[in-house]
Amino acid sequence: MRKIKLTRANKSILLKALALYYYRERTLGHSTQEVGKLILKIDSLPADKRVAFSTEEIRLMRTTINQLRNGRLAKGQYTDAADDMLLKLY
Repeated sequence: MRKIKLTRANKSILLKALALYYYRERTLGHSTQEVGKLILKIDSLPADKRVAFSTEEIRLMRTTINQLRNGRLAKGQYTDAADDMLLKLY
């Protein structure tokens, strides 16, 4: 377990990245139970609080945020919030 402090902006970017991943996996017919649990966990947390996450949850967050970041870069959009969240996860 590792504790990470989620700011309001980081919480928002994380939920957006996980939601995109959740719906893509659901469309493909893959299991979305773990992603759904993580979304509910993060959504229920108040901003600016340190929260413990498992290694698997952190891996999933890194993967989804990186996908969101790369998608934004491909469109020429800013990635400041995604970059900030990735730094917290590493």
